[in-house]
Amino acid sequence: MTNPISRMFTASFFAAIILLLSPLSAQASPTTVSVGLSVGAGKAVFSAPGGQVSLKSASGGKASFRSSVSIEAVSPGVIRAGSVKLKLPVIISGNALMKWNNRPYRGHFKLAQQGGAFNVINVLGIEDYLKGVLKMEVNPAWPLESLKAQAIIARTYALRNKNRHGSGGFDLCALNHCQVYRGVNAEDPVLSKAVDLTRGIVLKYQGAYAATFYHADSGGHTADVSSVWGSSIPYLVGKPEPQKYQSPYSNWQTSMALSEIQGILASKGVRVGNLTGIAVSSKDSAGRAVNLTLTGTGGQTTIKASQFRTMIGPDRIRSTFFTIGGNPPGAPATVPLSAPGSGGQESPPLTPKDEQMLIAFTQQGVFNTEELMDMLIKPHRRGFYLRKALEKQSGVVAPVKASSPVQSFTGGRVTFTGRGWGHGVGLSQWGAKSLAEAGWDYKRILKHYFPGTVLSRTSD
Repeated sequence: MTNPISRMFTASFFAAIILLLSPLSAQASPTTVSVGLSVGAGKAVFSAPGGQVSLKSASGGKASFRSSVSIEAVSPGVIRAGSVKLKLPVIISGNALMKWNNRPYRGHFKLAQQGGAFNVINVLGIEDYLKGVLKMEVNPAWPLESLKAQAIIARTYALRNKNRHGSGGFDLCALNHCQVYRGVNAEDPVLSKAVDLTRGIVLKYQGAYAATFYHADSGGHTADVSSVWGSSIPYLVGKPEPQKYQSPYSNWQTSMALSEIQGILASKGVRVGNLTGIAVSSKDSAGRAVNLTLTGTGGQTTIKASQFRTMIGPDRIRSTFFTIGGNPPGAPATVPLSAPGSGGQESPPLTPKDEQMLIAFTQQGVFNTEELMDMLIKPHRRGFYLRKALEKQSGVVAPVKASSPVQSFTGGRVTFTGRGWGHGVGLSQWGAKSLAEAGWDYKRILKHYFPGTVLSRTSD
């Protein structure tokens, strides 16, 4: 929230700014999440090595077993545990670390009816859940600040998407559809530290959990959500990476037979007869493909590049940042930013007139309070914020017609040459890594990739 700014900066104003920018204190959160581990299971084994396994039915039935128990579905809504029959749903807990099919998980388990079988659900605290998630998403050898940023967006994602699988009796699945979760076996001391240091911290926008999308590598410029999925979200805008970096996914190339592409598209309901040509018909200002035109013996059609990528397979068309032919898309310009405390480039000091102009721009909404303070303290930062404001005003991701789309077909094959991996929306994991290596903390990283969002706590 931006307050009106007078020409005179009082001590109380500076104090308020310091308070807004101060680190968030870590507070425990009672928030829990339920994760579907198995859907439609007929059998399962639960154990608490060295302890006791207790079962409790919502209808009042109870049973206890030493160390372990085998469970099977016997009829719709009914399970057998040992020689005891219980009605679903059933809560399974223990006085030691619990295992399901010999895999350890924190919290407890719930069995919910799924037809004539049951769903196995792990119910646990959100912080413990994250510790079983992060290793599936990010490398623990990366800088801690980038890991903290990942922990915050993973926490925000989980809470925003609670009850995503409510029809199955749980919040989130354990697969890529939600976030990959592997329980205790996936925990890592460094990643657990990142979770603990950001405990309860989330990203919010206008009081609601933000949509914290992320991907492996932006290819040098993140994507505007509108060019990928058609919606418009103020904080999911295409932005150049602050600095260049190299990842295993920075450059890629895929060659496919036109006949194979034609078969895949036809199976998805996209038919143009015998496919004869593919062209990038529109792209955003960064050069990312927005629409493709498919030409065949049966006519011509246009589809979104993101849709095409999903149909062909994201492991083959790794991003929408591609050209058709052998030449990669032109590298997007980076915005050079100095790391905190590095001093940056030399720049003339601000004159009183300069200060008045920047204050006026802030009052008009061109800059926010934090940006103004940064420019007043560090005059060399003016260029960055002015470029940022110009990009915002000019709409950097407005689709434009691609000039003379390149088509290169040899022997009935087409080559896609591109950069990056993923949909490109939100946080670039390799980009965040490079920024953390340059001295950025998690707050600054998140502000770059999700501008306009604020750090909050789950208890807020």
